[in-house]
Amino acid sequence: MKKTLVTLFALAMWLPAKAQMTPEAVMAMTPDLPSTAALLNHWKEHHDPNRTEAPDSDILNEFMEAWNKANDQIQDMQAKTLATGIQRDVMAGKVAGTNKTASQVSGMSEAEAKALAQSTMKGRLGGLGLSQADLAKMQSGKLSKAEEEALASKMMAAKTGGLTTKDIEAMSHMTDEERAAFMQESGLGESMTAKMNADKGKRASSQKQYQLVTEMNSLSQKEYALQQKAFGMIESARKEGLSLFDRKYRKAHEAYEAEIQALVGPAEEDKAAADRLHAVLTARFNNMTRFYAEYIPMYRDAVAGAMDCSRAQLLPVKKQRQEVMEKLYALTKSAEYAISDSVPFEASSLYFELSEEIVDFELDLLR
Repeated sequence: MKKTLVTLFALAMWLPAKAQMTPEAVMAMTPDLPSTAALLNHWKEHHDPNRTEAPDSDILNEFMEAWNKANDQIQDMQAKTLATGIQRDVMAGKVAGTNKTASQVSGMSEAEAKALAQSTMKGRLGGLGLSQADLAKMQSGKLSKAEEEALASKMMAAKTGGLTTKDIEAMSHMTDEERAAFMQESGLGESMTAKMNADKGKRASSQKQYQLVTEMNSLSQKEYALQQKAFGMIESARKEGLSLFDRKYRKAHEAYEAEIQALVGPAEEDKAAADRLHAVLTARFNNMTRFYAEYIPMYRDAVAGAMDCSRAQLLPVKKQRQEVMEKLYALTKSAEYAISDSVPFEASSLYFELSEEIVDFELDLLR
């Protein structure tokens, strides 16, 4: 425990203002879990009916003191390094659908922000070949069939470089030679080729973005599964502990409990009853000690295993998602991908938080 506190102090003194904080550094600041023997001794010291003095120390309080100090250090480190960098990248990123950065948008007046929103909407509609009036008609839900066809034709023309549904209908009755002549004479061949060339770069960028987003979503699903796995390990240990108690220790425990209840009153007036009460209390304690001697190793292993899952399995996946988000940010400059640096720290935060579960090793057996 002293070694952990020394490490905290050393890290705090070492970390310069521009240092790169890492998830591994956060994990290294996590206090060592109390040993199985220490946890069992803690339980015995706090439940032994023959003990007349308070325990000399409390391993769980000592652990939580170190844990809280580490947490303060981690929060301070994040505020000085990680948060500053993320905020800078977010503010430099573009707001979705605009060419403005988050920093520029945050400094706008209400009128400027409204004008930007209208301009952005107009640009999106223009890309579809639609106007504000067309949008209003679509939103009214009162379009005639002819109006629906006209809007569909406008959208097709904008997407293809001028080709309309009427052109398609007309060409459907032409020969190949007639279609070629029609495309040349109408100028559609030239305008559609120009549109395709203009959109080539956009299509490639859009396809790359789609691939990256798909990969990011897949990684997110893996992360969720690993997080559930980590929590599940601890929950499974608790369930196994209850099952163990039911199989091997509950019957004796309940017998002791019943006898204790019967002896409480008589023990106040009868020495033999008092002696018997003390003997039963000791027997109950010994029964529970045997149970916790068997259960605590299971629980501690589960907490340590969950932490290791965060470190060895979850962290690599988080780093993969960070790389994908960095590529998306480079491709789009979108502010939503500017928080990639924080992603690996989700694993180290889980690792740190899971360590706190060790203090809750006692089970609620009276169910």
